[in-house]
Amino acid sequence: MKDIFFLSGLPRAGNTLFSSLVNNNKNIKVGANTVLTDVIYRLNTIKDYDIFHNFPDHKSLDNITNNVFLNYYKNWGCDYIIDRGPWGTPTNLMFLKQIIKKPKFIIMYRPILECLASFIKIEKPVNVEERCHVLMQVAGTSGPGSGILAKYLWSIKNIIKEKEDYLIIHYDDFIKDPKTTLSNVGKFIGVPLKLHKNIKQFNINGLAYKDNIYDIPLHKIRTCAIKRNKYLIEKYLPNEIIKQYRNLDI
Repeated sequence: MKDIFFLSGLPRAGNTLFSSLVNNNKNIKVGANTVLTDVIYRLNTIKDYDIFHNFPDHKSLDNITNNVFLNYYKNWGCDYIIDRGPWGTPTNLMFLKQIIKKPKFIIMYRPILECLASFIKIEKPVNVEERCHVLMQVAGTSGPGSGILAKYLWSIKNIIKEKEDYLIIHYDDFIKDPKTTLSNVGKFIGVPLKLHKNIKQFNINGLAYKDNIYDIPLHKIRTCAIKRNKYLIEKYLPNEIIKQYRNLDI
């Protein structure tokens, strides 16, 4: 039986770099952006179907849901898994706690405006304001990446609101001292973590992100050094966007 922990960090807040550094350690792996929030949600929606109401076998269906993590990570050669996703949103958290009573959350956090600017810097959209609004739409809207920043911010704020067991890692602290960050995370989850010198692109079980589907290298990390890219937010974000979203941070 593997121990499962959860990474619920803001996009563009160092999640991929953090994951790559953790994955250099033996017996623990961080996954890519998870599909399991959707899997568990869809399994639970089956209980809304007429065919289920016609024969409401909750126990048998729950057997599938309760073993989702066990089955998904069955072939991973490690004892500890960190699953990355927006597990803190109210619905995701409710379903998660039906499976794992006391989950532990690692939160990678960076100011919202910096995350927005980072998206704009790498994506170079034609309409910057429109793209920012899409990223900050209420979670649950359709379309690739729709509301992704809003959804993860919602997840983080709800984890804090519900007083779950969490550790916040601030982006600047992580970049300045990744060794201490890994040590603190290791103490939090009870699995010793060390910083290894070699930095590799994110890869799990021979699989890497296929960012060509987005035409931008969303998950490409710098492998020669760990340092902060310095740039002015105002260079990438219009004043109206800065005014609208500057007071949303935790």
